[in-house]
Amino acid sequence: MLFSRIISSPRTMSPSQKTGMAQKVSIPLLLFYLTAWYVLNVQYNLYNKKILNAYDFPYTTALIQLGSGLLYIIPKYALGFAKWPSFSSSNISLLSFFHGGGHYATVMSLGAGSVAFANVVKAGEPLCSVLMGFLFNGAIPALMELIALLPIIAGVMIASMAEPEFSMFAFGCAMLSNFLFAARGTYAKICMEKGPKMSGADLFAMNTIFAFVLMAPITFVMEGQSAITGFEQLTTGKAPLDYMALINGELDVKKGKPSPSYFIAYQLVCGLYYYFYNEMAFMVLDLLDPVGQAVGNTVKRVVIIVAGTIVFNKPLTTNGIIGSSVAIGGVLLYSLVKSGALSSKKKQS
Repeated sequence: MLFSRIISSPRTMSPSQKTGMAQKVSIPLLLFYLTAWYVLNVQYNLYNKKILNAYDFPYTTALIQLGSGLLYIIPKYALGFAKWPSFSSSNISLLSFFHGGGHYATVMSLGAGSVAFANVVKAGEPLCSVLMGFLFNGAIPALMELIALLPIIAGVMIASMAEPEFSMFAFGCAMLSNFLFAARGTYAKICMEKGPKMSGADLFAMNTIFAFVLMAPITFVMEGQSAITGFEQLTTGKAPLDYMALINGELDVKKGKPSPSYFIAYQLVCGLYYYFYNEMAFMVLDLLDPVGQAVGNTVKRVVIIVAGTIVFNKPLTTNGIIGSSVAIGGVLLYSLVKSGALSSKKKQS
């Protein structure tokens, strides 16, 4: 019952739009998308952190991840597997700015701090989604919704104070990515509802192309030749490309430097994980409103936090666990209030 309410449409939709959306939603399909979204995102986070531990060039890494999607997008549309969609260039450009900026901020946060810490901070995305909903749609949340956001804020604060390797830069980048991705989610929903008819997958494909073009000049200015030099210094290994090691995500420079071919392949695999998890996210956005997506995003972060602490052997402190639990519990409370589940229980009793 709760799950069906979380996938309901925003209040700003007309009754006919709500009916059409309810008919389109398939619970098994949504569960498949959510599972794929979670698994691909965990893989992306682990690969990405290993890259940043070895190669301290977040702008270049982020651009490669955007560009990796073109390996899938171009054949998909050029060979006729999908029809090139109609879209507004101005709308897509703004959406791509939110997407590209949010992605770069996330990569920089992951590079400066732990996987767990970055994802705890990013649990504050529902708060940012509410703010973006007000800015874009003038949607004013109910008082109980605002109250339900307080545990999320408190949990993030507790986890931040408990972080043994706290970095203000990592915190600031994670919060910036929250705002930019919340703006992306809210504005993407507007584009899908009011602009030319586009699926979530098509919208993300166009978004990726535009974001790559927009962010490439910034990357070259910020890192440029230094990134090339760093690549040459890192990739001095001579071992042939090991596909099993690549699949298992092995990248530890303490055990030996990677070869150029291995590191390039590793970057591309990480980029494809990034593209496909985001494509799944946009497919989920087809079925959820932006705040509902933010809730699903936070649940996904629990899985990422657990995986990150295990793989990188950086367990959360006691206060870190408390802060994370409060933040995640706050998201659950917010989702209950937002979906109206608590009020329905009162009516039934």
